[in-house]
Order: sequence, then C-alpha cells, then structure tokens
Amino acid sequence: MNNRNIIVLGCLLIPALFTGSILAIAGNLSDGVRLGLLSLPGTWLLYVAMHKPQLIWKIVAILWWCVFWTDALLRSSSWFLFKSDTDAHFIIQAIANTTLQESMEFLQFHAWSLSLGALLLISLSFGYFLGVFNVLPKLFSKGSFKSKATRYSSIFLAILALASYIIEPSRAQHPVFYWTDYFSKIQAFKDQIKTHKQVQETWQKNADNNLLSSQQAYTTQTHTLVITDSVTSQNLSVCGYERHTTPALEKYAASFQIFCNAYSPAASTISSLKMTLTEAEKSTQEQYASESMLAYAKAAGFKVYWISNQNDSYISSLFGSFVDEQVYVNHRSGRSSASLDENLLPVYQKVLKDPFPKKLIIVHFIGAHPNYQLRYPENFSKFTTETNDIVEQKLEQNDIGFWVQQQRNYYDNSIVYQDWLIDRFFKTFQNNDIADFRSFIFVSDHGNEVGHEIDFAGHSPNTKAGYQVPLVVWYDGMKDTGVDVNKAINTADLDDSMMSLMGLREKNKQYLSPNFLSEDYLFKPSENWPYWQ
Repeated sequence: MNNRNIIVLGCLLIPALFTGSILAIAGNLSDGVRLGLLSLPGTWLLYVAMHKPQLIWKIVAILWWCVFWTDALLRSSSWFLFKSDTDAHFIIQAIANTTLQESMEFLQFHAWSLSLGALLLISLSFGYFLGVFNVLPKLFSKGSFKSKATRYSSIFLAILALASYIIEPSRAQHPVFYWTDYFSKIQAFKDQIKTHKQVQETWQKNADNNLLSSQQAYTTQTHTLVITDSVTSQNLSVCGYERHTTPALEKYAASFQIFCNAYSPAASTISSLKMTLTEAEKSTQEQYASESMLAYAKAAGFKVYWISNQNDSYISSLFGSFVDEQVYVNHRSGRSSASLDENLLPVYQKVLKDPFPKKLIIVHFIGAHPNYQLRYPENFSKFTTETNDIVEQKLEQNDIGFWVQQQRNYYDNSIVYQDWLIDRFFKTFQNNDIADFRSFIFVSDHGNEVGHEIDFAGHSPNTKAGYQVPLVVWYDGMKDTGVDVNKAINTADLDDSMMSLMGLREKNKQYLSPNFLSEDYLFKPSENWPYWQ
C-alpha cells in the first residue's frame, strides 16, 4: 500500500474514528467501538460520493455523518457531565420531568458554550467534506484500492460493520434505534405520572387495613420533616469541614442529634423521596411501593401538609396531591429559579398555628440545588474568589479547576444559609407549637459533588459526596444528643423512624422496622453498596 493509498483510506476513515473515539474517551468504551463500527457504511458513501457527479450522493453522505456525529456528541455529553449513560434512570427522570421553560433556561444558560461548540463542529465538518470531495479525488487513482492490503483491510472492516448490524446489542446502539427507544422510555416515564392516583389509593387502602396505633401515642402531636436538596455533610463544619459553615448547628449540638455519616439511597431527588417516604427499595426503585408513611399518618388521624419551595410536577403529583394541604411558594421551575427557602417561613408558621391536634408537616427546600449562587441572599456571600484558605489550597492541590473552585464558594455560601434556616425554622417550631409531643427532623434528599473527588460540580451518582448527607434530629424527651461522625444511617429508613415517633406500626410485620433512633439500629444498605462504586 503506497503513501497515496494510506492518505485516501485514512481520510475516509476519519469520521468513523471520530464517532467511536469520542464516546469511548468520554467513558463508554464498548458502545464507542460499536457506534464507530455501525457508522462504517458512511465510509462507502463517501467513496461513492467522490466519484459520482450526482449531488444526491454527497448530500446522503453528509447527512449520514451528521446523524452519527450528533449522536456521539449527545451521548458523550452525559459522560462528561454526569459520568453516566444518557439512559441512566436519574437522567431519564430529569428529562421526562423537564418542562419547555426549563429546557429554554438550560439552553440560555449554556448558550455561549453550545454556540461555540456548534460553530467549531460546523467549521470542521465543512472543511472535512470540502477536502474529501475536492482534494481526495485528485489523489485517487484507479489502482489505489487494488492492492491486497487495501482490499483485505476493506473486507475486514466490512465484515465488522456487518456483524455490528446483525448482533442485536450492537444494532441497538444505532442512532435511529437508540433514540427511538430512548424517547419511548421518556414517554413511559411520563405515563407513570398518570398512575399516581391509583398508587395513592393503594397506599391508603393498605394503611387503613394494616395500621396499629400505640396506646402510648400522645393525643396532640406535631412532627416536622424538613427535606432539603443537594446538601452533603462533607461541607458542614459541625462534621469536621475546614470552613465555618454551620455556626447554628454547632450551637444546637447539645440539643440535637446530628449524624454526619448518613447516606441517601439515591443521588437524585425523585428516587430518594420514593425510598424515604415509602417502602420502596433501591433494587426496585422504578416500581411504586404499596405502602407510604404519609398514608399511615392520614390513617392514624394526622393532618398531613406538604409545603414546598420546589416547582416539580412529578413530586407534586405523587406526594403533594396526596396530602391534606399543599402549598408551593416557588412558581418558577428550573435551575434558574431564585426563590429562597425562607419564603416558606410564613406558611410554616401558619401551619403550626393550625389547631388540629395531630399534624405531620413536610417542608421541602430547594436547598443547595444547582445553580448554587441562586440559593442564598447576597448577605450570605461569605466565601468568594478572594478567599484564600485551606479549602482552596486543597482544591488547587487536587487540580480542581477555577470554575469548580468558584462553584465550591457558592455551594459553601448556600450551606451557611441552610444552617441559618435550620435555626429559623426550629425557633419558629418551638415558639408556635404547643403539642404534647413534638419532633423536628432535617435531612437532605441526596448530596452533591463540588470538587470533592473530581473536577465537577453537580449531582453525582459516581462519587461519595453524591450520597453522604446530614441528618439532624430533635424530639421531646430526647436523651442522646451531640454530633456523631461515625454511626452510619440509611435515610431510606426515615419512614419507619418517623412512624415510630408518631407511635404507629404495621400489623403482622414479621420483623422490627429499622428505626435509626433506637440504640440497636443497624445500617443495612442495599446490596449494591457502596452506591457510588
């Protein structure tokens, strides 16, 4: 094979190499190889288009590669951003639960980088096709592909391509099949929302049939469960973080139980809530549990409230629509929402003053959900680019880039604000409720990775910070207090622990419910523990 043959063949194979290598480099080697082989017929299209005078051949060849390149870039982006395939459960959830407004906000937020990337891709594509259709024909000679080496190489690649189309796991990676199936998954997820009414009826029926109320249960009770979002205990100074982010929790350490080693069963909100508020398990998180703590509370005569600073259609459909009263103070969905969690305080105070004897109040914060800089008022900007402390030094040592360092500053400011909120909500709770028995629990649905292990900021199913969360507990008569940095807690056991506080249990249960408030509690995560590995 002479140099001219090598140049021609190499140039024709560049699109297939690019298609396969970008996904392989991003993180999915096997699918990258499959996609590259599936794209090989486009090499033949280029070869034909070089010699045919008809414009249609050139158009077909260009469209073929545009489809494969777009597919490769889209699927690689999820690996670059989330270290995960695009069809991962939490990504399907997010897309299915994204409104048109949220999509526009996402495009606006990333408009500059998307425009720059698109311009670069278009320019490179134009240059490549211009060269193939105008320069390569001048290098080509009739005998160029008649050498044995060239023929054997072409036959070998043709066999690999044919095998990729015959073998189903490989064929499923073809852009047409892959995205058709992908949109089917999204539609199936949307259809699940329509089943929530039936799910709720099942919850209530089972709770009515299986409820046992303890004779020691108090006549008047108020239980507050504050569920925040995206807060990892790794950034709480009360848990050993180098920055002073939790002065209020440190003040309350003698009154609260503060667990620093709690773990969410999921790194995304919906999956986490389904496993903490119902009997769902991680191994079956795509299914709906037949029992829920909320239904047992209602069956026991509790009035259940859902007050939220999140505008989420799935959560409001599954949980919010089930309770007795629901209030949403955030009327703008998406990451660009700037509604502060303190906006829930007047609603919370009003609910506490409700004379109903038994109340279960779920308060849903937006917490430290990205975008972090929108999660706190300006007066909480404690950490900035001018901050030069041990945290920034460690980030530098770990080769964490400037953008993620800035995100860490924003994130820590949001943690300081969350700490302030705990103080405000607890004081409001103490000052406005006079029930015989009360409890106050603060927990995060999941954590966030902000340069803890990798140069990335956001939801992270592949690092510990994506799961490790704080759990703060207070109830009347509590004896054990203080900060516990060792005891491992599975927040999926929250529903059983809350039911214990309310004096409720189920009939004919063959085992003791996992209650993380008991001395003999054992941490029993799902079998795929650690979740991030």
